[in-house]
Amino acid sequence: MNNKAHSLLWNIRQLSTSLPRSRVLRIYPLGFGRPEVVHSQWNPRNGLLTGFDEGLQPSVRYLFQGISKSVDGCTQTKGISRAAVFKRDRVLCPRRFSSDSEHSLVSDGTSDRDLMKVNFHPTSSADVLTRKTRPTPVNHKKLAQECNSLSDVLDTFSKAPTFPGSSYFLAMWTIAKRVSEDKRRFEIQLMFSHPAFSLLCEQLMREAKIMHYDHLLFSLNAIMKLGVPQNTLMVQTLLRTIQMKALKELDRFSVLNTQHMFEVLAAMDHRSVVLLNECSKAVIDNIHGCPFKVLIGILQSCRDLRYQNEDLFKSIADYVATTFEIWKLKQVIFFLMLFENLGFRPPELMDKLMEKVVEDPGSLNMKNIVSILHVCSSLNHIHRGQNREFLEAMASALTVRLHHISSENLLSVVYSFCLMNYFPLALINQLTKKTIISELLTSGDTEKNIHKLHVLNTCLKLDGNAHYKTVHIPLPPLPQSPSHPSDRVAEVLSNLWEGEGYFSRNVQLPHNYHIDFEIRMDNNRTQVFPFSDVDAPSAPNMQRVAVLCVPKSVYCLNSSHPRGLLAMKIRHLNAMGFSVILIHNWKLRKLRMEDAVAYVKTKIYSDETLPTTDTTV
Repeated sequence: MNNKAHSLLWNIRQLSTSLPRSRVLRIYPLGFGRPEVVHSQWNPRNGLLTGFDEGLQPSVRYLFQGISKSVDGCTQTKGISRAAVFKRDRVLCPRRFSSDSEHSLVSDGTSDRDLMKVNFHPTSSADVLTRKTRPTPVNHKKLAQECNSLSDVLDTFSKAPTFPGSSYFLAMWTIAKRVSEDKRRFEIQLMFSHPAFSLLCEQLMREAKIMHYDHLLFSLNAIMKLGVPQNTLMVQTLLRTIQMKALKELDRFSVLNTQHMFEVLAAMDHRSVVLLNECSKAVIDNIHGCPFKVLIGILQSCRDLRYQNEDLFKSIADYVATTFEIWKLKQVIFFLMLFENLGFRPPELMDKLMEKVVEDPGSLNMKNIVSILHVCSSLNHIHRGQNREFLEAMASALTVRLHHISSENLLSVVYSFCLMNYFPLALINQLTKKTIISELLTSGDTEKNIHKLHVLNTCLKLDGNAHYKTVHIPLPPLPQSPSHPSDRVAEVLSNLWEGEGYFSRNVQLPHNYHIDFEIRMDNNRTQVFPFSDVDAPSAPNMQRVAVLCVPKSVYCLNSSHPRGLLAMKIRHLNAMGFSVILIHNWKLRKLRMEDAVAYVKTKIYSDETLPTTDTTV
């Protein structure tokens, strides 16, 4: 069974180059007829494999050869007897999908009587001789040799539609490959307009439930290469049938099969949480000895599928941390770059990397330095014991390369240092030269450069020492960022204080900062003062409180540890005289009004300090 699973996974991966990504699923109805099938002794394993290895990648051809060999000893025959009847006027509209425990997913409205009945019992030669002579199953290789165009294939199908319908698609793709690109486009246009095309599509869709998964994969590959949109009912039926089959065999997958399932789903652009959760458990249980390429493939697939599994990420990070010495430095950095992209902060692994940097900063190249600083600043990671030594080691490694650093790399590393509240003099002096600033404002990604330079300006004014406060970089103004204070929070505050007189909305501050709500409280945070008191800001025993409504993305995954930009904003608001309260949007949305009022009241009147280390949300 492991061989079957291996074949399923590796063959689906071949579709990654032919399946277009489509986030929005809209199923277009095609005008399909419903031909009933005339078929004789067709073996679903042999029907498509004969001659199909031509033109395939070596690895795929090898797998197909292996499958063919495994079938040579099969003596069972399967028969289907139906009269060919075309219903040309019927249009197939989009229908919901349904599934059961025994079969793959098919469309509603298709009864068991409509499906082709396959006889899995051996038949004797005498039985065969007494049966009515039936057409021989179509062979795609022979059909491609006999036909000169895609329309010829469809003409053949319309005269005597034969099982399996997938052979016609394979034959059309074989023909399409051997003609010029211009002629191929013209032939495909004729294919879509051919009256038999919709009939063939419905036949294949009806056959999908009983087809072997190898044949499903071959068919889907040919269909996508021929330009059939992914969001048609036929393609979605094939995709889903290949999936719910994978799920049925999942408990028999080998460890390697399970690991590769992540890449398979990413290639199909299908976020099946059930499959991903089950495969994650298998990866966690068998993490030791898992090669670098496989682990990276899993993390890249999670990123592409927007799948976040903290247990899986922690398992990989802990494994890399405990086997730190066997990994190359660039491999560890690659892991951390993917973790950062997924919003996951692995403290132990990051500490080990920072210790390695302190021990041997000369081992880093420029690309390593930029990547490490980006990860540490984005995830707002501070080494409890060696943070200062780490920052000084990184700055020293950059200073010796100062006159060989590109302007954009220099800006990137200084921007990262600013997020971490560290300001290396030599690097900032070099960056603030007029020639460097001019280059950054006129070349490369100027919009991103301007944003980073504004951050530098703000940090020098609010965080830097007296020397830095005199530095000013002339920059074009940033566009006013749209602000949408939470109406839900405003409603909660109004219910809490019976009106809007105790808070102000969308307050604009210097340095392009704004806060969602401002309230004024006594220093003990036990009393709120109304905004009608114009002398409140200057009154004794008074503090300004900034209420920020934040999404989950500003925190590291499943923690209350703020990421770099949020940590910097909190630091700067504190420097401007504000205390900061964070309201979690995602939590507030789930609460009834009375519970939401209680939640916000607790946040406002609590004297808790903002967290700087990991705590569970």
